[in-house]
Amino acid sequence: MTGLGIVQGHSGTTFDPEAPITRAQFAAICARFDTGAGGTTQTFSDISGHWAEEYIRQVAGLGWIKGFEDGTFRPDTYITRAQAMNMINRVLNRILEENSDLPAGMNTWPDCNPGDWFSLAVQEATNSHAFKHKTGNYETWTGMNKKPDWTRYEH
Repeated sequence: MTGLGIVQGHSGTTFDPEAPITRAQFAAICARFDTGAGGTTQTFSDISGHWAEEYIRQVAGLGWIKGFEDGTFRPDTYITRAQAMNMINRVLNRILEENSDLPAGMNTWPDCNPGDWFSLAVQEATNSHAFKHKTGNYETWTGMNKKPDWTRYEH
């Protein structure tokens, strides 16, 4: 992904693989996946003058990221796993609209309840499934994919 300009080193000479990533850094990575579809710019009260301001505006305009209820983006806050899953699903256009779009037999998590804001994003990211697109960018699952046996070699 470095060759495509999507991921860059930390300081030009190091990658720093153990460092946590901020919401701004993750937004910048997501922005580099934009194929020119465009989007309206959206602003947050705390990004003016930030090094990632244009990236944040770009991906917010595409609907790939959201801010907080108080109108902030909190660019220098570390991103959570749930926030990252939500952003990745949106970049990949893999979005569930409601719990009724989920079939039985999926992986579930004891700390991910249907009412949680991140519930659908986690289910989307952690279950291999067939789907069909419905209205807008949303999808409906049509079945679960068989879990592969990674210990078997097939060619």
